[in-house]
Amino acid sequence: MTLTQVWGALLIFTVCPILGGLPLIAWITKALTGSQLDQLGTGNIGVSAAFYHGGRLAGILAVLSEAGKGIAAVLLARFFFPSNPEWELISLIALVLGRYWIGKGAGTTNAVWGFIVHDPAAAGLVFLIGGISFTILRERQLGRLGVLVLFPLILAVRHPHEGARFVGAISLALLLAWIYRQIPDDLDLPAEQSQANSQKMFRFFRGDRAIVSLHRQLDAGKVGAKAATLSQLLRWGYPVPAGWVLPPGDDPQPLVEFLQPAPDKPLAVRSSAVGEDSEVASAAGQYESILNVSSREELQDAIARCLASYDRPAAQAYRRDRHIGEDAMAVLVQEQIRGVFSGVAFSRDPIYRQGDAVAIEALPGDCYRIVGGRVTPDQYRVFVRDEDMDGGTSWVMPAGKVLEMEGAGDVPPALIQQVAFLARHLERRYRGVPQDIEWSYDGRHLWLLQARPVTTLVPVWTRKIAAEVIPGLIRPLTWSINRPLTCGVWGEIFTVVLGAGAAGLDFNETATLHYSRAYFNASLLGEIFLRMGLPPESLEFLTRGAKFSKPPLSSTLRQVPGLLRLMGRELRLEKDFERDCRRYFVPVLDKKAPSPPTPLPSRERGAIPRSPTSPPSPPTPLPSRERGWG
Repeated sequence: MTLTQVWGALLIFTVCPILGGLPLIAWITKALTGSQLDQLGTGNIGVSAAFYHGGRLAGILAVLSEAGKGIAAVLLARFFFPSNPEWELISLIALVLGRYWIGKGAGTTNAVWGFIVHDPAAAGLVFLIGGISFTILRERQLGRLGVLVLFPLILAVRHPHEGARFVGAISLALLLAWIYRQIPDDLDLPAEQSQANSQKMFRFFRGDRAIVSLHRQLDAGKVGAKAATLSQLLRWGYPVPAGWVLPPGDDPQPLVEFLQPAPDKPLAVRSSAVGEDSEVASAAGQYESILNVSSREELQDAIARCLASYDRPAAQAYRRDRHIGEDAMAVLVQEQIRGVFSGVAFSRDPIYRQGDAVAIEALPGDCYRIVGGRVTPDQYRVFVRDEDMDGGTSWVMPAGKVLEMEGAGDVPPALIQQVAFLARHLERRYRGVPQDIEWSYDGRHLWLLQARPVTTLVPVWTRKIAAEVIPGLIRPLTWSINRPLTCGVWGEIFTVVLGAGAAGLDFNETATLHYSRAYFNASLLGEIFLRMGLPPESLEFLTRGAKFSKPPLSSTLRQVPGLLRLMGRELRLEKDFERDCRRYFVPVLDKKAPSPPTPLPSRERGAIPRSPTSPPSPPTPLPSRERGWG
């Protein structure tokens, strides 16, 4: 072995494991969806997990990243050992080992694409024979193991005199088979899962029907705000119980057959109506929820009852009074949490409005006892200030932190403080919009059952800016003139800066008059700040003067084109005014200008008739008294 080959071997045994261990799939999924694959499903950070928990784009990028690793490993070995192809297989072994020990993945994609580059003809034969076998047998596990057997056999047939290559192929196949036994696949997840493993489901198929879980990115316009919100919270990392969604119009039978409720594993069936729980209306209590569903027969009946509740007269009247159009009902099925303590929380006390207090109602048992109004819960107020929320992104309150609170009852104070921290953390995540949450504690874990805007506090109006821009008392007539100008100016400025990003913003709601004083819509301004890429605590900055963190450089750079457009408008202001003056103001003023007065005839002016040729008469002097002389 030459010195160059020695260095090549060292590089292969050091670079390839490190390359395999690079968590590119985890980074890609985190960047695109915010999901952490090591906390979802089986914890296997692989291509299938990226598809299931991150979506199609994340899966495709994951395939490309792992394929690139396999190709790079083979090309590295080929560069140093052009006459020894067994080193290409050794580089793949080193890569797969790093993928397993460091990257928490099986390395299948690495090996497949590396093998394609290593011997394209052999790879083609393996895929052809393996594909035919899978079509006949229809057994995924058997097909995967069959490919591992075919891989070294076909290489041995194509290269019968290269024993080292055959040994390398056998070693790689045995390594992959061993790893398959060590790492569970997300495709193999069972239907019956414990609550501790509630984040293991994303999407399963039964026949040609998809059974959709909350791990999928859901559209509120198709499955309702409740299901879409819980899906988003789950992918953000909040503790939401496992759940599945029946979209409007879908046959419930595949979902009923898929789930296996039992007395020791009951399910909760809940509504998720399209148009429910918006930022201006909360449909709490309008539709039916069924608890303790412990058999498939009960599940089918509960789904039917939940769907039928959409057409109840009270629900129809609710939608009609709030101008919510008739749409459809989706059904949300979740594992039911057996709560030791449960309750609701408002991230801003709805009585004291914009104070620092989080209002919590709690009692022993299930949360639905409070929501149903059958019992009177204990009431608490926990004071969460800005400095309490600094220092991390986790919803779990830091160890050793103690929050000031009022109220006493049967619920442990530490749990009440954690609930308050969670509620305020959710508010910050939702751009400062106050949140109403339902929660339950099963003795080990705190679970988030629902989150929606506090509709009585939305929008949030503030005098913080208006007191400086429009001070003093304003009369209604003056406001009727000033309001369109104020809202129009704000709307024009932000439309120029945001461009297409301003779509859907109602700038007519920028300001209002309350007791003869001007108020600005902090909720709208907070939404504008968010679209500009500013930090999520912008609403608290507007309403209470909270600290405002520095926006990321990427957000600033994205707004440069809009800011340049605004600067251009400012530089053209004088020319634009002159143009508009000629185009609009001058024509209107010319039309409105009074005509010169027509001189009256002499008789009508009271003058003495005279000859056209006679000179004008001199003025008659006034008497001395009338001139003011003595």
